[in-house]
Amino acid sequence: MKIWYCPQFLFLLMNLLIIAIVLVVFNLSINVIESHIAALLILFIAATFYVIGYLIIFSFENLAEASQSKSEFISIISHQLRTPVSSIKWQLSLILDKKFNLNEEKIRKFLESINQDNEKMINMINDLLEVSRIEDKSLILNLSSFSLRDLTEEIVSLNIKVSFPDNIPDVFADRVRIKNVIINLIDNAVRYNVDGGRVSIELKEMPGFIRFLIKDEGIGISEEDLRMIFTKFFRGVNTLRYKTDGSGIGLYIAKNIINASGGKIGFESRDGKGSIFWFTLPITKAEQKIIN
Repeated sequence: MKIWYCPQFLFLLMNLLIIAIVLVVFNLSINVIESHIAALLILFIAATFYVIGYLIIFSFENLAEASQSKSEFISIISHQLRTPVSSIKWQLSLILDKKFNLNEEKIRKFLESINQDNEKMINMINDLLEVSRIEDKSLILNLSSFSLRDLTEEIVSLNIKVSFPDNIPDVFADRVRIKNVIINLIDNAVRYNVDGGRVSIELKEMPGFIRFLIKDEGIGISEEDLRMIFTKFFRGVNTLRYKTDGSGIGLYIAKNIINASGGKIGFESRDGKGSIFWFTLPITKAEQKIIN
């Protein structure tokens, strides 16, 4: 790396310039200007260069983080896309190779598997497009009133325990995107759960909001990873330890969608003890009036 790209070198150069300017001003104070004016001038110049130096260092740190994120992005996406692409290629080769003489049933199973791999790639690309919209601040929500209970019931499987109160008010949000948020949270809860562990979901009415909460008894989140959970492309220590797949953008997208919807999202977790993720969405205003 060139020395001009090194923040430490630039900071050292900035300090040398400060010393040189101080010496020049000191020399002027002896022969030209009064000492107290010189002192104020020195202080002003030093403060100015300090701020400039700080901004330079801060800019380089941001560039370093952006470069690291880009490298992580390429690594994650390459890994996530390589598996389904390789699977599709291998299965198509078997279908097209006449020497295997596959019957109709085997071909159908191969095609079903190819379709699933294709869906994985489409979902990955859609997630990346969503990240791009968030980064460009061009995320547009199609807001509508809908039942969070009905939406959740469309998604949950039989082995997930649910607790839904009767007559729960509708929420006002983007139904399609909230569905993706719920799918992501359920997928994480099931994926990181331990054998025999339970996954449960509950909805609760709060003043002006409905809270969605999902709890698992899985691997949990390590202490050092807690503050990084909603950051882009982050993969925790436990996810790597248990060799689970993931792109590290699902929770980042979820947080931005919930925040843009006027709600909040959070979690509680202990390493090896499971996790609780929750979010809130505003109740439809017409129904708020009825409640109040």
